[in-house]
Amino acid sequence: MNRHIKSLLSIVVVMTLVIGVFGFASTPVAKAEEKYTFYIVSHGGAIDPFWAVVMKGMKDAKKLLPIKATYFGPEVASISELVNLLNSAIAAKPDGIAATITDPTAVEEPLRRAIKQGIPVIAINVADMRPKDQQIPYMFYIGQNEYLGGVQAGERILREAKLRGITISRGAVGIQEAGHVGLEARAKGFADALGKAGIEVDKLDITPRPEVGFEILRGYFTKHPETNALLTVGPQGTLPAVQLIREKGWANKILHATFDLDPVTLAAIREGITLFAIDQQQYMQGFLPMVYLYLYNEFGLVPGGDVLTGPGFVDKTNVELIAELIEQGYR
Repeated sequence: MNRHIKSLLSIVVVMTLVIGVFGFASTPVAKAEEKYTFYIVSHGGAIDPFWAVVMKGMKDAKKLLPIKATYFGPEVASISELVNLLNSAIAAKPDGIAATITDPTAVEEPLRRAIKQGIPVIAINVADMRPKDQQIPYMFYIGQNEYLGGVQAGERILREAKLRGITISRGAVGIQEAGHVGLEARAKGFADALGKAGIEVDKLDITPRPEVGFEILRGYFTKHPETNALLTVGPQGTLPAVQLIREKGWANKILHATFDLDPVTLAAIREGITLFAIDQQQYMQGFLPMVYLYLYNEFGLVPGGDVLTGPGFVDKTNVELIAELIEQGYR
């Protein structure tokens, strides 16, 4: 069979598989014998609801494609453990690895070694955001443009303030994992967007512990009561922020936005405490790497660039639809 025709047919087959996953196909696709072995190696553990959705995406792809797929992630965020898990995955000599690049300098050696050994590597969730000539030479990235997400969060906060007749006096960003390049990029994008409007933005290390984050935020707002725009960059920051705003009755005073979804965030959007959350559709970050690694191994096919899964906005207009998808495990 002509190689180009074979490649075209492969794309049709994979699209059929994708349609089947989301319930549009009337006939289930038979599971073929496992032909390739893939790993997802992440900085997030399976107990984290965010990564549980990524794992569901991986498992759904595994059901449909002739692959063996394994998820590695530390129970507690740890760069050293991430490196250990990468080394374990590489030692298995798989046909492909999808990895998060939360600390490029830490994961650079194992990932470059994997690539040198001929193991295809895709970055997911967090890309290597260093200058191009310094980046780890993985094939491409699947995930959200974190800086763009921060910029869009800031721009939307400014639009919301204008609609409400509010002047933003000062902004703040709460980061629950300082040094995480993806979270830092979100914060920088937000600060840059508000900075263009002449608004100062403070960056706060609120730690992953919500009870500690609550006290840090309360102390900050006591010192800077003029602050009326707050961005949290993930659910671990959303919890203390929502708790503080609710207890103080500040829903009409502080414009709060966040990233990623959890029950607290959805409730806060419904209640009007949180204006919106930016969703990166992480199901695709588990499903698509398996599809693309399969296409690469089987037919040598790769996309023409990074595959962006976000940013997307969740607010009062679509929160109920998103809640239904969360119940189904897709968000």
